[in-house]
Amino acid sequence: MDPDAVAPLIFSMTLVLSIAGVLILRPLVKRLGDLIEATAHEKRVKAKDEELARLTEIVGRLTDRIERIEDRQDFTERILASPERTESRARLSGPTDR
Repeated sequence: MDPDAVAPLIFSMTLVLSIAGVLILRPLVKRLGDLIEATAHEKRVKAKDEELARLTEIVGRLTDRIERIEDRQDFTERILASPERTESRARLSGPTDR
């Protein structure tokens, strides 16, 4: 074979194989990219759902704590405002303060 004919033959074969590779592999790579993107999106959604569940649990616990504090405050206010409490104060401070 003539050495001058080998170079164009190699160039044309490389060009044909490159074009064929792009035409065959492009749809496969595109589908693979879509699959990877869908998987990443699913992971983000799952992470958001887990974060939302965690925050909901924290808010629930804080609400329970606030309700307990409100109950304690109401109890303390009722104790301090009860008539027995004011009578016992009057008895304690009665004769010594006059």
